[in-house]
Amino acid sequence: MPRKRLAVVLIGAGGNMRNAHVPRILADGAVTIAAVADPVPAQAQLLMEKVGREIPHFANWRAMLEETSADGALISTPHRDHYVQARACLERGLHTLVEKPLVIQPAHAKRLLALAAERERALVVAYQRHWMPHFAYARELVRKGALGEIRGVVGYVTQHWIGAGGWRLDPTLAGGGMFMDTGSHLVASLLWVSGLRPLAVSATFDNAGRNVDVNGGLVVRFAGDAVGTLTTTGNASRHDERLAIAGSEGSLVLHLHQWRVCSMLLNDEPVQPPKRIAPDTPDAALFRWMRNGLKRYETQDFALQVARLTEAAYRSAAQGAPAKVRR
Repeated sequence: MPRKRLAVVLIGAGGNMRNAHVPRILADGAVTIAAVADPVPAQAQLLMEKVGREIPHFANWRAMLEETSADGALISTPHRDHYVQARACLERGLHTLVEKPLVIQPAHAKRLLALAAERERALVVAYQRHWMPHFAYARELVRKGALGEIRGVVGYVTQHWIGAGGWRLDPTLAGGGMFMDTGSHLVASLLWVSGLRPLAVSATFDNAGRNVDVNGGLVVRFAGDAVGTLTTTGNASRHDERLAIAGSEGSLVLHLHQWRVCSMLLNDEPVQPPKRIAPDTPDAALFRWMRNGLKRYETQDFALQVARLTEAAYRSAAQGAPAKVRR
């Protein structure tokens, strides 16, 4: 049976939209890009070259929403703009995908999740690790009790993040630095896989001469007496990432290097996810939920936990003292 055709609008035509989301849209084969909004015409032109055809372009995203009919929207813009753009899309009845992090402020995450539920629309945050078979299997193992009660977690991510430049180094646009940006992947995968609920955090950040944090370290206390440490290093030579979870009955370690899963160890033995867990993407999940009426839709509640922990970490660093994770 042919796939139901869908139309989407794009807000933001930068490198992430062009190189990550557009290829996934084209791979679907039945999703049409109805329009793209970006204040820089050259960015929109590069996106059209990637797609291979002319697409209606708007300098103003609000005008695009007013004048374009679509089923969904994909947003890849500076973090500061996510909330107002996602809210406008949901209010217009559009299923919506937002690049990570969902928002900067926890209250905004709570409102978007409530709005998506009220309008019966999918709200997807583009955390790729959730769609990698190794991470999906790790979550399954935790839920089945393979590790017993979670006692501790350790995670780190490194990257030559300072080389990215642009708006990510502007605190007004980004809301934070490496921890808010790439570090958000680490926080999200930790919370999604482990199911832990953060209660308090003690954090310190180093700006390394920039206007936002480049390096950082956190000690986190979770419900159930679990503890964890997280570090983000933005002036390293390359990407490397590990997530280790220790429980009363076992341990699990996930290792990524240069954005690919290198290994997964269960009790120090290599393990592979079963073939029934297929690779996926947040975009493909969005299109699937749009077509099937939200069947098996997974609400993105973890994104609220990410926002809460992130806000508490920056508050702790600013105060120079531990901070409670606000509910």
